[in-house]
Amino acid sequence: MIIGIDGRVLQEGEGGVFVYAKNVLKHLIPLAKKHKIKIFLNQYKKSDSRLIDELSRNQNVRLYKYRFPNKFLNASLKFAKWPNIDYLIGGSDVIFFPSMMYSALSGNTKSVLTMHDVSFEIFPECFTARQRAWHKIMNPKQLCERSNKIIAVSESTRQDVARMYNIDKKKIKTIHSGIDKVFHPIHDSITLKRIKNKYSLPEGKYIIQAGTIEPRKNHIATVEAFSKWALDYTTEVSGWRLLFVGHKGWKTGKLKQAMRRSLFSDRIHIINNASLIDMPVLYSLSQISVYPSLYEGFGFPPLESMACGTPVIASGNSSLGEIVGDAGLLVNPYRIDELVFTIRSLANNDALSKSFSARALSRVSLFDWERCAQNTLKVIESV
Repeated sequence: MIIGIDGRVLQEGEGGVFVYAKNVLKHLIPLAKKHKIKIFLNQYKKSDSRLIDELSRNQNVRLYKYRFPNKFLNASLKFAKWPNIDYLIGGSDVIFFPSMMYSALSGNTKSVLTMHDVSFEIFPECFTARQRAWHKIMNPKQLCERSNKIIAVSESTRQDVARMYNIDKKKIKTIHSGIDKVFHPIHDSITLKRIKNKYSLPEGKYIIQAGTIEPRKNHIATVEAFSKWALDYTTEVSGWRLLFVGHKGWKTGKLKQAMRRSLFSDRIHIINNASLIDMPVLYSLSQISVYPSLYEGFGFPPLESMACGTPVIASGNSSLGEIVGDAGLLVNPYRIDELVFTIRSLANNDALSKSFSARALSRVSLFDWERCAQNTLKVIESV
């Protein structure tokens, strides 16, 4: 069988969708040795990619690189339905899209699409006008209708896609994402100190929230909960600090205002440029990981925290309860008092904290990229 793969997302290099595409393809391609793999790429400005070079070293892989201006290609694919991507790669039996992308296919090729979430439908106010326009033109409902099979990264996403787009649930397969092996507890004191110095982090106990800085992640609630805790329990909160780690996204103005207004702004730190290799250390440096997101299709940061043995507090909505299970504490992200109570529960009870740390390390074994790739390949072969 000839499997085409839309590799354009591999050229973006950040965010949960990139993490998914990178890991699922690194594991899927070696499993598909009996198939020919053709990867479609398009980038107007040339740039090197270790990941793409690594994938191309598999004997069954051939790259098809184009240098169309992206806006021109997207407009042509959307409105002219041309050029057909399967023709650009010399023909294929099926094309796998690891995420939503502008595309056009001939009638000779089947397609499999991974849907990561429908947050843009449920919380449009959390996106910029440009992002909302992009999703409207993209027309996710039409993409789902045209796909022969859909992969959902969580059962929550499967239910949302079926409900919102009136898609037969039999067409959608839930396949949980995995966790990168780089995430594990770091105990080496020299390494911990080196990373503290690298990011100029003062001594203290840390509450970490990782993930893109954008409204849906609800960082403001974390600031308000930390401030309320510090104000109401001054002695208890002595030595504790709040750490946000994630690249700068959009609509960050209100968060900056909330941080400036906080009486404890000197204890709140942001790292926008943390490298992947440093993340396990930053999680391991932290005593608590919070993630009061309003909606997640999967949610990598809580899982990464769990893999590092950091007790997790997450929203009990969308996919997060499904991912965290009984290995973390779930809260209502709109209830600041509930978030404060839960933080205090972990901060003041070492036995409880250690219990959730142990549960977390046990639960992450359920999320494996090899298993994800195997199941993804089965779906691709099934069409």
